[in-house]
Amino acid sequence: MKAIILLACIFCSMLTSAQQKFTPDELKQDLKIARQALEEAHAGFYRYRSKAETDQSFIKLEQQLNKDMTELEFLKVINPFLAGIKDGHTKFHRDGKPDDHYAFHEQGYFPFQLYFVNEKAFIKSTYLQGKGLAPATEIISINKQPIPVVIKTLLQEIFADGEVTSSKYQELNQYFEGYYADFIGVSKSFQIGYLDSKGKRQTGTYPSVAKVQIKKEQPKQEQLSIIYPQPGTALIRIPVFFDRVGNIPFEDFLKNSFADIKKQNISSLILDLRDNEGGSEKLGILLYSYLTDNSFNYYDRLTVASKGPFSFANHATFPQAMNEMLKYVEQDGGEFRFKLLPGLGLQQPQPETFNGKVFLLQNGRSFSVTSEFAAIAKTNKRAVLLGEESGGAYKGNTSGDFARVTLPNTKLGLDIPLLAFYMDLKDKGVGQAGIPADYLIQPTIKDILDQRDPVLEKTMALIKP
Repeated sequence: MKAIILLACIFCSMLTSAQQKFTPDELKQDLKIARQALEEAHAGFYRYRSKAETDQSFIKLEQQLNKDMTELEFLKVINPFLAGIKDGHTKFHRDGKPDDHYAFHEQGYFPFQLYFVNEKAFIKSTYLQGKGLAPATEIISINKQPIPVVIKTLLQEIFADGEVTSSKYQELNQYFEGYYADFIGVSKSFQIGYLDSKGKRQTGTYPSVAKVQIKKEQPKQEQLSIIYPQPGTALIRIPVFFDRVGNIPFEDFLKNSFADIKKQNISSLILDLRDNEGGSEKLGILLYSYLTDNSFNYYDRLTVASKGPFSFANHATFPQAMNEMLKYVEQDGGEFRFKLLPGLGLQQPQPETFNGKVFLLQNGRSFSVTSEFAAIAKTNKRAVLLGEESGGAYKGNTSGDFARVTLPNTKLGLDIPLLAFYMDLKDKGVGQAGIPADYLIQPTIKDILDQRDPVLEKTMALIKP
């Protein structure tokens, strides 16, 4: 019995290993630097939240910094506020670890990978070496907390554009264990409520796992590709908008693909942009130029927060071309508009374009440049969209180059996007969510486990005469 108690104490000590504590004055200094950086440089800081509301939030945040805190405790105080900027490109992270969702803990992680559909969670796989609950089991509670409550708690911590929810669910699908550990807590074990194969409520306790046990499938390095799944139909897969994807130049790929589409007398084109998180703006514009006979507008305007100088500069790294970039910023009314970037002004179609039907496949990871392209295709009624709501907001995003700020005491990193992109939309009254799918199709856990693609299946069904 004493041995068990000793092991438990050792484990708890590992979970709560002493982190450096920072005084209220140090924390308030970090908050001050973060505020200066956001107000002076974040081009979309007031896009979804008024200045008056934001100022009140800063007052409340400072009031909470009334005791010594660790780096993680400080992050948990201000992270919901930063997520409330509603910008999926902003990053708040441990110093030097912008993409590490497991940066704060070595032990105590939830032992299953989950798949979320609306307010339900299902087991996709286990980290317990084949032990535990079977795939597809529905989880209804964790440590006596109902799954809808868990989801609601974590969604407010995830950075996303506007009112987009699809990208937040995709984040949970990928990194639930990390979000749970940081914002709800690590644990020696987890009491899990679930439904058995007969739909009856059951409860079981399962050990936590260490960070090293969480093996994520590395995404395969997809290439640009074109196939012809049936006569008269082409399917182009674009995993990212980069100048080169593997050994293939993006512009050459499009030129050759659309030439071949014309040669093959294709009448229906499927563009698979799922899990495409963006890249270069000019390539999204280029793709659209192959789909229209008419001149078109892409961006309505681009703005920056200010031209500087920046009071937080001693704590930040700026793009090398920052000074050159600011030469092309002009004050226009109450905005600082950026005047030099592909996509501003009237764009021209390619000499020979595709005039057939276009079907665009998207999901919650169709983000940034990809959602910009989808917005223009949607507003111009040039494509039928299938799958989920896009991961980026319909109206545009804040991205481009970044100011990378290191807070002086906690050393937390805050990466701030410097350019706000506003799409040229025919319907100026669209809301703050992503681009909606014309056919909303959410893969089930069975689809995922069976590696079935209901989105593509629906697309092929629509194409068939």
